[in-house]
Formats: sequence, C-alpha cells, structure tokens
Amino acid sequence: EFLITHTRSSDMPYTVLTMFKTAADYRDDAISALKQMKEISLANGSQGVRIGMMQSGSNVGNFVAIQFYENMGKMEAVYDALHEAPIVKEAQGSGKFSVVRRGVMKVLTSFGVASAADAKYVTLTFGTADDPAIEPITKFADVLTKNGALGGRYGPITIGDYANGKTYLFGATYPSTSAIESAYDAVAADGTAEELYKKVSVQRRQVIRLVG
Repeated sequence: EFLITHTRSSDMPYTVLTMFKTAADYRDDAISALKQMKEISLANGSQGVRIGMMQSGSNVGNFVAIQFYENMGKMEAVYDALHEAPIVKEAQGSGKFSVVRRGVMKVLTSFGVASAADAKYVTLTFGTADDPAIEPITKFADVLTKNGALGGRYGPITIGDYANGKTYLFGATYPSTSAIESAYDAVAADGTAEELYKKVSVQRRQVIRLVG
C-alpha cells in the first residue's frame, strides 16, 4: 500500500533546480564534485539534495542538482558556503564544468514520499496555467502515487527564466522507468490527465536519472 499524503504547508517550501553542463571527459569528475557539493549543502542548511543526469530533451547529458529548503535564509547560507568551497572553484576552474540554468519553485503541495531512498528517476513537468489548479493536481498526484510514483512536489516557478506568474512545475520520483510508464498509463486510462490538461497546458516533461 502506498502512503499518500498531501500537505499545503511544507517544511521544505522551496525547491531549487540547478543545471550544469560538463565536458564528456569530465563526467566522472563532475559526479564526484557534485556529491561533495551535496554534502556542503546538507551541512549548511539544505534539507535534502538530489543529483541526476538529464535523460531527455535538448539538455541530455547535463547534470541537475535539486535542493530543498525551509526558507530563503537557509538557501543563502548554502550558496555562501558553496561560493567559498575549494571543490566548486576547482570544478569551475577546469573549464569543463559550468552552471547553465537555475530556477526556484515555491512548493504549494507535496504528496507521497518524495525523498524515498529507492527513487531512481525524477520526472519534471512544466506547464502554464491561469491559477494553481490544486484540485485537479491533487487528483492527478493520487493516481500517479497509487500506480508507481513514490512522491513529489508542485508549485510555481518564482525565480529564474520561467518566473512569469503562469509557469508551474510538477516533480515526481519513481523507482524505475516501468513505474513511470504504469503511472502515466493509469492517469490516461481513468481520465485524470484529460481533466488536468483542461486547466494546465503542459509545455514539456523531462526525465532525470538520479546518480546521488
């Protein structure tokens, strides 16, 4: 039985997504550097960090760090620490590793167990809407979680290239690609997806393979 919970007030109300571009011959070094950055983040205020590699879209092969914070002050403390960290200076100084994009999501609702230890994949779905559409999102998340998703978060992009007041991000974790397939087959079969898409226009959906 899946544990299904929804919260409007989260203890991790901010999610930061940072994309990194790295040279092909630097990928092992990049993974090592990102794992060290993860430890620095956790030691200085982040409540959770996921590291993964893009598996779809125009940024295949780029790395993504997903960090969770309870407030903006903790976020500032982490980035101050990262700015001074030798591993960050080393990686950036290599000329083979760089930040290409960063955005911040304000979490409106969370579901399931988003930080489940057996998560191997993350799907990130970006969409536009005139309002948050919490009710259809909640129904959508319930069906996903009953059919393969482990958990996730949803909210507007509040900082970054897509902070236009209408762009929302729905992120969910999965233990396998077959779980992703079964979850989306389920929302298509029972009409949940169709109802949601009347409220939210999906712009793109990306898959990330977790590496740390």
